[in-house]
This record gives sequence, C-alpha cells and structure tokens, in this order.
Amino acid sequence: MAIKKKQITIHKKNEMVRGSDRYSLEAKRALNAIYWGLQKHKLFNSTYINIKFSILRKLMNFENDNRYVEKLKNSLLELQQPMELNNFIHPIQKTKYDWYSLSFLDEAGFKKDKETGEWVATIKVNPIIKHLLQIEGNFTKLELLENLNKFRTKYAMKLYEYLKSFGAFKYIDLTQKHIMKLLGIDINHNTYKHYAKLKTLIERQLKDIANKSDLKEIRLMNSKTLAKEKVFRIIINPKNKRGVDKIIAKTTLENLIKRF
Repeated sequence: MAIKKKQITIHKKNEMVRGSDRYSLEAKRALNAIYWGLQKHKLFNSTYINIKFSILRKLMNFENDNRYVEKLKNSLLELQQPMELNNFIHPIQKTKYDWYSLSFLDEAGFKKDKETGEWVATIKVNPIIKHLLQIEGNFTKLELLENLNKFRTKYAMKLYEYLKSFGAFKYIDLTQKHIMKLLGIDINHNTYKHYAKLKTLIERQLKDIANKSDLKEIRLMNSKTLAKEKVFRIIINPKNKRGVDKIIAKTTLENLIKRF
C-alpha cells in the first residue's frame, strides 16, 4: 500500500464524524489512516488488511518519534474500544437505532513481511464500518496531513471534523451536555462540569482550528440559556445564511433508560 502526498483525502461518514468516543489524539490519527487505506484501495472485501509501519508513521506524524511502535500499539488497542453513534441506520439490518455502540477494529497485530522484510500492522476492521464506507451520501471531506494532523489535542481534532460536517451552515448551537459527550468528557468532570471552564476549553480549540485549518472564520459567539440548558453558538461560515438550531444530547444511555 503506497502513499503519495496527494493521496491524503478521506470522505468520512457523518455517522462516525458526529458520533462520540474517548480515543486519544494518536488513536484518532490511526483511525483516519486506516480509513484512508480502506477507502483509497477499496479493501472492503478483505477480512485482514496489512498496512506498512512506514505509511502509518507518515499519516500519524510519527516519522521523528522513536517511540512510534509503542504509540501505534496503544492506538490500535484503543480502536478496539467502543465508539457511540446516534440516530444510526444499520447498513446490514436496515434498522434505525437512537443509540448504537461498536468498535472500529476487531483485531490487530504486528508482523514482519516475509517478502519485503518490512514491518506491517495486520488489522481486522469491524464489518459494519466497511459496509458504511460503501453507502453513498452523507460524507464529510477531510484532509489528513494538510489539516487534521496539525492539531495537537484530541478536542480540536474532533471539533474540526464535527464542524466540517456542518460546513454548509452559518452556525450551530450545541448544548453543554452535547458538546461534553461529543468530546468524550464525563458530565461530572471536576473541571469541565463548570460552564466557564468548558467555555475556555472550547475557545482554545476553536482558535487552534482557525489558525491551522481551512475553517478560518470559526468562532464562539456569546452563549445563551435555552430551556435551562447552556448553549454554545459556534459560527462556522459567516457568509452562509442557514443556521442549525439547538442540538441536544437526547440519545445518551441515561435518557434511553428513562424513555424505555
């Protein structure tokens, strides 16, 4: 699996972009690198996939990191932990789930290629993920090396992907509860359960995104309270006219339990 500088674009399914996880920055980069390989080389029918260490190092910004093997191992272990998807239409069952949990990887291992002598990561991607990649529509275009891999925090990377999926809108309103779930922050976090601290965190990430990506005019407007919930209004593209109304995290497991 060879890589050239121009081959760094992925079209990521919105179900994944708008879902939530607790993956580290390195694990998010590994996920996108594997995603690129699947999409670029159409490996949807392959049960096991081999990716050269050299490619993963490039796509994960590990080229000058002597600890890359350990970091790669930890990243692949993380990707075997669950992510959560909301309003998810199962590509095989054709059933809509308010809440769905699955892992990105089922298996992972390292070995030396007998023919080339190069080290490779052998992975098994969750079959549902591969099915999702073959469904048309609802993708967000993302550039790995040009934009995503410039971010130094998992929060900036997640926010960037999420806001890019709403790029056709002027702004989006996110409740405090929703944005914490999106970023994988526990609702009772000692620091970020306080609105002012969370606001400071969000402002830092948006500044980083504006400085390092194509979302140059992104910013946080004055927040407000709607129905007793704190809401963050994030300006995505001031030139657009439409805005996305308040998004509430209605599909948390706690709310589902109450509903049923």
